[in-house]
Amino acid sequence: MLTAVSINISEVVLTLRCGEIGHLIDRYGRRLLNARLAVTLRCNYRCFFCHSEGIESRTQELTPSEWGLIATALRFVGVESFKFTGGEPLVRDDIVDIVREVNNCGKPLDLSMTTNGYYLKELAGMLRDVGLGRLNISLHSLRENVYKEITGCGDLSKVLKGIYEALNYDYRKIKLNVVVIKGVNDGEVWDIIDFAARHGLHVQLIELHPVGRGKHEFEKYHSTLDNIVREIEEVSSKIVVRGELHNRPIYYLPTGITVEVVKPVLNPLFCAACSRIRVAPDGALKPCLSSNTSISVIDIIKSNMDEDAKIRALIERIKQVNAARKPSILWPISMCLEREYMKLRKHVRRSLCYRVELI
Repeated sequence: MLTAVSINISEVVLTLRCGEIGHLIDRYGRRLLNARLAVTLRCNYRCFFCHSEGIESRTQELTPSEWGLIATALRFVGVESFKFTGGEPLVRDDIVDIVREVNNCGKPLDLSMTTNGYYLKELAGMLRDVGLGRLNISLHSLRENVYKEITGCGDLSKVLKGIYEALNYDYRKIKLNVVVIKGVNDGEVWDIIDFAARHGLHVQLIELHPVGRGKHEFEKYHSTLDNIVREIEEVSSKIVVRGELHNRPIYYLPTGITVEVVKPVLNPLFCAACSRIRVAPDGALKPCLSSNTSISVIDIIKSNMDEDAKIRALIERIKQVNAARKPSILWPISMCLEREYMKLRKHVRRSLCYRVELI
């Protein structure tokens, strides 16, 4: 296994907390810290807004060991967090092996997964055993008829059983992902928050994104989330802004749970703090959900080179995709930061117990 690699210092920032592993930074000063691994585009659901990670149909899927190879190369350039996505990652019979291989590429790692939860009851324990630390479970409604309307074929009761099963294991955090859809589920956001509070879960509210299937219904179903965010702000005791993940605000509620808000649409602050790339099922590297750029690595993966040579070659491709990283929205960032700062200051004045932190 490769133990050292030489990378142009102009493209890498070495940090003490990563030992000898460096961080790639792009031309906008954004570090590359995490990767979304779309292990398949297959899915047992048909959600009408699905963005499929911005990846066009790809039939070839990497093996567990090949995913481990890519993860090892990403670790050498400082990627610390891996999220397994799809499609639906749990439709892969070898998903436990994939997580194990990625977990073995170097520690400490933050491994998480986004899943619709349909197969979670059977797999939650095994996934935790091989190193998966966090779960994002899509739960767009607690009403059976609305859930079926959104997912096309979902079984809400089976998903709830999967959630309850996952709670039996020591996952660091389990979040409920809720894509807020105007006129469909926007009236039950608080019901989902209350459900989460009863079970010690957390909530992530996601703005509908005009990518993939979502672009066809965007005008009809898009909600800015502004009204619900105002309601959440009123009852929150603290905001933590995730400074190296899209500047996402996390609202701490008196019940002890958190509500994280993901607002990517026309949001330069979101893009300014992007620290990720995406990897397609065949290993192709993609710099952004909204980008048409894709850099193939399948020739390296399937070559006869030894493992060290493959990792070095993969690092060069990763550097190429990092060079292609660009915020999809470019506004005068100083103006945006000032606007957000003043908005947060307003809340501090309104309540002495309301705290704002940057992480």
